[in-house]
Amino acid sequence: MPDSKTEKDKPEEDKIEKGWEYYKKVNKALTGLFEILTMNFSEEDLFYKCGVDNLTQLKEVILDLLTHDYNPSEIKRKLRDLEFDMKKCLFFSSDEDKEEHEKEEKGDTPY
Repeated sequence: MPDSKTEKDKPEEDKIEKGWEYYKKVNKALTGLFEILTMNFSEEDLFYKCGVDNLTQLKEVILDLLTHDYNPSEIKRKLRDLEFDMKKCLFFSSDEDKEEHEKEEKGDTPY
């Protein structure tokens, strides 16, 4: 007969293992981005410094998310907001395009 404590701990261990796998993937991606910065910019370059600052902040946020027990639905909502904001930046090249899209979303267009 299997030990009931072991059976109960297994899902938690699986979650922890999955979390560490995600952490490894994120760490590898951040390291890759840092390598790209170092290949393309000198350490004195403003873009290099800004890129490193952003990567550092991103890593701190990810570590914070992994080490604290935040409400998963709140995190999902914030990530969706972030994804939407990023897509908006990618698809609308000028401020005028962004303003026009925001008006359309609100229903403020004259047509």
